[in-house]
Amino acid sequence: MGADDAVKSEPPVPVGGMWERVAKLSDVPTDYPLAISLVDGRRLCLVRVHDEVFAVEDRCPHRDFPLSGGDVQDGCLECPFHGARFDVRTGHCISGPSEGDSVAVFAVMQVNGVVLVGDRVEAD
Repeated sequence: MGADDAVKSEPPVPVGGMWERVAKLSDVPTDYPLAISLVDGRRLCLVRVHDEVFAVEDRCPHRDFPLSGGDVQDGCLECPFHGARFDVRTGHCISGPSEGDSVAVFAVMQVNGVVLVGDRVEAD
């Protein structure tokens, strides 16, 4: 393995460089979000799509309702109150009363079956 290979295997580093352990992968369901709180008090939803885990803000921009009570379908998290649907990869609302708005998306890394969340990332 060359020096370039070692660099490529490094995990993504969020802007602040900090990762927080938030759950075991086995605790993250595939059909609904898992509500978590970070040490600093921010509330997020972990959403599992196949073997990937995504972290988004647990707040619908439409009326500030928690998204953690919603359903996950086709890579989207649906607000349980008014049906807004958010792409968990980008945070963008793709339908519903929040269309055009977004929720914050956070860096996620899995290490040995443990889910770690980093800083907020900019959506594409």
